[in-house]
Amino acid sequence: MPLTRRALLAALAADNRPKVACVLNVYFPNSHADVFMGRLLEGYRLDGQSHRPRVQTVSLYVDQFPPNDMAREQAEEYGVKIYKSVKEALCLGTDKLAVDGVAIIGEHGDYPRTPRGNFMYPRKKRFDEVTAVFEQNNRVLPLMNDKYFAYDWADAKAMYDRVKNDKIPFFCGSSLPLTWRRPALEFNPGIELDEVLAVSFSDLEEHGYHAIELMQAMAEKRKGGETGVAEIRCVEGEQIWRDNFWSRQLLDAALKHRINHVPKNNTQPQAIFIKYRDGLKGTILNLNAQSRDYLFAAREKSGKVHASCFYIQLHVHNHWGFMVKHFEDLVLTKKSPYPPERTLLSNGILLSALDSRLDGQKWLASPHLNIRY
Repeated sequence: MPLTRRALLAALAADNRPKVACVLNVYFPNSHADVFMGRLLEGYRLDGQSHRPRVQTVSLYVDQFPPNDMAREQAEEYGVKIYKSVKEALCLGTDKLAVDGVAIIGEHGDYPRTPRGNFMYPRKKRFDEVTAVFEQNNRVLPLMNDKYFAYDWADAKAMYDRVKNDKIPFFCGSSLPLTWRRPALEFNPGIELDEVLAVSFSDLEEHGYHAIELMQAMAEKRKGGETGVAEIRCVEGEQIWRDNFWSRQLLDAALKHRINHVPKNNTQPQAIFIKYRDGLKGTILNLNAQSRDYLFAAREKSGKVHASCFYIQLHVHNHWGFMVKHFEDLVLTKKSPYPPERTLLSNGILLSALDSRLDGQKWLASPHLNIRY
């Protein structure tokens, strides 16, 4: 016999799992909020095993409600209250923090683009609202920030600095470093790399970013650790194939591991070229005509080449189970799963690449990306 609504609410009140609040731009089918929240509320499957939620979602703040909104129906179904402000969501309508963790899903929604082409998602604004509540209560909570920090470098750096200064248990970034690698590929710390390359598809800002961060998750394992980035250039069109900065050998190795079908597409290719401070070369190729997968390849200084597909289930999004798992782990352990410097550097690479595209596709120096970890 199904539970009545009263019985469901009573069961939720008796639940002793950690309570979390979620701060969303918008919640519609296949949005980041959908593929995250559905698994956070109901559980998820990974590698043939089901996982029930280890935290209890008790409140939402939602910025926008389009005609295909899911937030209100999902909130009613799961007994979750939608509050009118971030503070109310974190305090459950009181004056004191009443949750054990917070997730900010600041992707998608009806927001303008900057002149450089990235969406002005209000991640910094929501981060400031959340951390203001922390400050008012003289304590911090585990905090997740989906994808990169912010669309403006000053904002991104300010967010990172506050995380470090306030010692906030923090998880941010792309789902791609967490997903399946087919074939399996993991570098031991200290590997001597000569060049790295990643392939993405669709919008350069929204999806090329994922390739940047998955590449960075591999590059940071090199001997000496991460040293930062010296110069960045964005190139578009057929001139990419004539540029000798990058290695066709690595692209060929990566393309061998494509899994998803590639529909016909005549979109021009795009590239981001990256000169690391220690001499490592990095390339992002956004190739709508050649891939619907995120691919990676690297060449060691010995000449040995590695390649893999960072596989996402393109239509069912089960790789988002990894994001939910890491958020749950963050709330339960209060330990960050990997250094936020990875996401900060990736954020900076993307913004400098978009600046290069706007500035005639020139090489741009990046002294602000002298980020070591």
